[in-house]
Order: sequence, then C-alpha cells, then structure tokens
Amino acid sequence: MTRAFDLRLPEPERRRAAGLAAGWRDLLYVPGSSFSSPLDAGLYRSNFVIVPADGCAVRVSSFVVPAFGAELCRLRLEPLVSFRLDNLGSFFEPSRKGVVYAMSADRKGTVARPPDRQEWSYGGPPLGPRLERVDRVRLIRERVTGGAGDGAFSWVADRGLALTGAGGEESLLLAVPETSEQSTCLPALGLYRALLDPAAPETPGATVKELLGYGDREESFQIEVKIELLSAAC
Repeated sequence: MTRAFDLRLPEPERRRAAGLAAGWRDLLYVPGSSFSSPLDAGLYRSNFVIVPADGCAVRVSSFVVPAFGAELCRLRLEPLVSFRLDNLGSFFEPSRKGVVYAMSADRKGTVARPPDRQEWSYGGPPLGPRLERVDRVRLIRERVTGGAGDGAFSWVADRGLALTGAGGEESLLLAVPETSEQSTCLPALGLYRALLDPAAPETPGATVKELLGYGDREESFQIEVKIELLSAAC
C-alpha cells in the first residue's frame, strides 16, 4: 500500500493566499545572517510579513514536518495582529533595515543593533512599483510519487505562491524544508521560472527537483508541479 502525506493549504490559509491579490502597503522581513547568500543571488530567506492596504497583515513562513526519511514542507500563511515595525526590514523602502540581536558586552543579555553586514538586509531596488498592486496569485503545488510495493510513497504539498504585479512582473514566495521559521522570496524568478513554465529550459544544477530542495535525495521519485490560479472568492 502506498504511504501518502497531504500538505495542502488548509482552507483558511487558502483564502488568505487568494486575498493577497490586492493592494500592498509593504513587504517586510526579519534581517539576519541567513537572509541572503552570494551563492543564491536574488533569493532571500526570512520570516516575511505582507502588509496589505486593507485588512490584517499576513506572516509567511514554512510548515515543516518529517516524513519518509526527510523533511517535507508547505507554505504557511498566518494572520499577524501586531508586530514591531522598527524591528523589521522593508523591501518597499530598502533604507529601513530593521534590527538584529547580539549578545551584550557583559554576555548577560542581548542588545538590538542595525544589521551591519550587507548580506543581512535587502539592498536592491524598492519593490513597491512591482508589488504595491498584486493582480494575480497562483498556487504552486507539488505531487511526488516514488518507491514500489510496500515501500511506495507519495505526497502533495502547496509549496509556494507566484505573484503577478500590475505591471506584469512576477515574484515568488516558496516554502523551504530547512526551518519552519523561514521561507524564501524571489523578487525576480530567474532560474525558478522552471517551476511555473514547463517549457522553460532546465539548467544543470537547477532542475525542478533541485529548486524544490530534493537534489540530495538518492531514491528515485517523480515530481509533478501544478499551477493553480487562486480566486478571491475561493
């Protein structure tokens, strides 16, 4: 019998995702040492906060669970009633970089300070022109099957959201299996376009399997990626 695992968005989170097709006031992040890497140019890892023009802010992270000898994940979208705006960095106003916490000089507590390393905060162009109005939200769903006989397995997981701004620019929010406190944001798709467009050429070292975080898995399995347009009425 095939062992199956279901990591689709619960209905409240699915409605929350669909509601992101609206005006945005800001896209915020928690700065820190794991925020960016020269090995993944244009990809940012953090705990993100979407501040819509109307309504409650949405915290974007990953929901991670162990299964089949590995870590599986889906995107997680939670309502955020209150937060410390000064602690967070902004993609809309890159000069607002938030704060990081470090051990105090006497090592008896922590102190807040600006993120003084370039890779700890966002330094690119303001994303307001791209995301101050999101016209379309698409859900990225992976279906995986593998094994045989008593070792057969499968799972389905809602891994991310593709966001299309009013000017047609595309951005991506994607769950990662490493930690539940982070997800990834790609203001421009780059190599990750292969997740949305089956006709896009795969790049060695950046196949769909690797982009979804399964490049190190040795067992054989099939990955199918489906893209679904979310409606605000869903």
